[in-house]
Amino acid sequence: MKQTKSILLALTIAITSLFTFTACKKGTDDPIVSLKTRKDRFTNTWTLTKYEKNGTAQDISGTTYTYIARNNGSLTQTIEGSIFGFATRTTREGTWSFLNDEEDVKINVGTQDDIYNVQRLASKELWLKITKGNDTEIYFFEGL
Repeated sequence: MKQTKSILLALTIAITSLFTFTACKKGTDDPIVSLKTRKDRFTNTWTLTKYEKNGTAQDISGTTYTYIARNNGSLTQTIEGSIFGFATRTTREGTWSFLNDEEDVKINVGTQDDIYNVQRLASKELWLKITKGNDTEIYFFEGL
């Protein structure tokens, strides 16, 4: 009898924990279980690894796009590449904040505000989707 109570208690705790952790899942492709909040997962150094426009992969070779998202809502965007064989590097400061119960993120760099739907936010993966007119763009980032 005592063993049955222990098993039922353990099962109840496991089910409750599962519902608690899955409630943190916001994006369609977010991990099922995460011990970090979305804000903590978003706070990272992100490097663009793939970019799709209307379902077609776009060439981003030769240019590196990096975002450093800090816990205080500040952001640094760095774009490195080359033009006519000359190395270029542009760094701009901005901000980020979650919207719509953390399903979207607003990113401001310079004078441009963009709102992205967060498709996936894992410790080392970030997928952001935006629709501009008739175009749908998805940005795939890898985190440190």
